[in-house]
Amino acid sequence: MQDWLNSRWSNHVEAGRGTKRNGLLAGCLAVVLAVLFAVTANAQLAGRGQITGTVTDKTGAVIPNAEVTATNSATQIKTVGKTTAAGDYHFSALDPGIYTVETKAQGFQPLKQENIHVNAMESQVYNPALTVAGAAPVEVTVTAEPPQLETSNATLGQTMEQETYSELPVEMGAYGQADQRRATDFAFLMPGVQGNNTNGNATTNVGIVNGSGSKGAASAVYIDGIPFVRAGGNGDPRYVWSAISVDAIDQFQVQTVGYSAMYEGQGVMNYSIKPGGLKYHGTAYEFIRNTAFDTWGFWGKAPVVVNGQSVVVKPVEHSNEYGISFSGPLVPFKSLKEKLFFFENYNGFRYSSTNPTSISFPTQAQLTGDFSQSGLPPIYDPSTQTTCTSGTKVYNCRSQYNYNSVPNTMSPAVLSANPIAKAMLQWVPKTAIGNSLQNNYLAPNAGSLNNWSTTSRIDYNVDSNDTFSVIGAVGRQASANPQNQSTAGRGVGPVPYNYD
Repeated sequence: MQDWLNSRWSNHVEAGRGTKRNGLLAGCLAVVLAVLFAVTANAQLAGRGQITGTVTDKTGAVIPNAEVTATNSATQIKTVGKTTAAGDYHFSALDPGIYTVETKAQGFQPLKQENIHVNAMESQVYNPALTVAGAAPVEVTVTAEPPQLETSNATLGQTMEQETYSELPVEMGAYGQADQRRATDFAFLMPGVQGNNTNGNATTNVGIVNGSGSKGAASAVYIDGIPFVRAGGNGDPRYVWSAISVDAIDQFQVQTVGYSAMYEGQGVMNYSIKPGGLKYHGTAYEFIRNTAFDTWGFWGKAPVVVNGQSVVVKPVEHSNEYGISFSGPLVPFKSLKEKLFFFENYNGFRYSSTNPTSISFPTQAQLTGDFSQSGLPPIYDPSTQTTCTSGTKVYNCRSQYNYNSVPNTMSPAVLSANPIAKAMLQWVPKTAIGNSLQNNYLAPNAGSLNNWSTTSRIDYNVDSNDTFSVIGAVGRQASANPQNQSTAGRGVGPVPYNYD
């Protein structure tokens, strides 16, 4: 567990977040204070996007002191600035989203460019070219989306929108494990990312970017540009996928080469949380997997040998992931309708499975002390141990159990007098155990998960240049099975006869 405060200035103030994980409970709390100062500043806010460019006329001459306004289409938050003497403008620290940029200058027709797509950790270049105004100035609106090309630096990376990966028909964890959808798993689909983890696997400390790095050090994980790690766990994705669901993330980036020095590690993964907007919006979803819908698998009806006979059993696998998201203005008052927004998401996951496996248990006769069955070695009574001699040799000897003149048979009093034996016998499976000495019990080998997560975000638009944001998330990954297993093939016997 680690809590810390991380502050830095870059057109904003950031207050860090604390993270904690205790056993199967994982929680995360994030507070981001983004005070967006003068848009002409040159710094880039970590985890945010920016729009830069130069305002010119049709001949290419720069236009100083032109007014440029960037408006977020979802929240209608406006960021306003003026061009420099060189005609340059720079909007940094923008939330990812779709923007409209309006450009106005004395003696020129106003120009409005819609559908400018801003990604986190990227700079979108837009160069307005204004037309000299005629007798009746008319605003020109361009709806076609300008090309998205990173020309401001040599960063290599990729952005994936939430719609791309949330709609993929994948209902499993990393490497096909039984688990819920994880946003971090889709990082493997990005350019420059390899699946040869340097440590652990895709669910623990990993180094997936270029396959390099020490324990968890190859990929630094960020939430809205804030480092999201604990001591010794840089690159550990569990603090993201255990507390923030796929449906709460707006987009994520993976950058492998040339990223800013403000980021750590040998690769950067950044996840942006969805913000609220001017209109109320809600979604509900459910993903279902059930044994009734399953086939018999690649190997068909593979039998399980129990008591010397082949038994065909279809493994049980029930999976249900569901959730709800809701966003919009936090209060209906007109004075705050365009200032205060919220986003809320709840995600639940329930999983249960069986992988019937034959194991060996004492037979019903053996449970009563009768070990006379053919094929068993002699069982000796330790209470009969004594000193024996044979010639010059002295050694310990003892007698074989012999109850009612039946060798290898114990008296019921022997078992009832042993408190440990009595305690263990009460946990023996109540279902039938066969008479075979081996593979005489079909264990269900049950596994289950009971997970949930909730993610919240509140944005307060102080003015056209200042924004205050609070992001919080908490989640739990837990086994609901008393055998403490989450996948088939572990701890196949009932408590306490398991080996998990």
